[in-house]
Amino acid sequence: MSPQPAERGGGRLGLPPMDTVQELRAALRAGYGFPGDAERLDAELAEQLLRRVSVDQVDQVPAVVDLVAVAEIVAAYRGRVLLAADPETSDAVDQAVADLLARQGAE
Repeated sequence: MSPQPAERGGGRLGLPPMDTVQELRAALRAGYGFPGDAERLDAELAEQLLRRVSVDQVDQVPAVVDLVAVAEIVAAYRGRVLLAADPETSDAVDQAVADLLARQGAE
């Protein structure tokens, strides 16, 4: 059974769909998530997908990709977009940062 529209990545908190890696990348590039997330996602995926195989040996090495690791990376960044868009989470992070800065200023 495929996900129903309410269960899919889009629509929650006014976010775009994030059901594929391309949709997630587009959301991050559009400014959803935290600063630098788009670049970090690309780097983590590239590291996982291209690790330990030099360009001149690609045709000699069987392609083995840990799809569980790729799925975990994608899920983590989807979660970061959801956290960044949640007003309660944003308020809590802002308050924690303000508290830390106040403590540093008091020392």
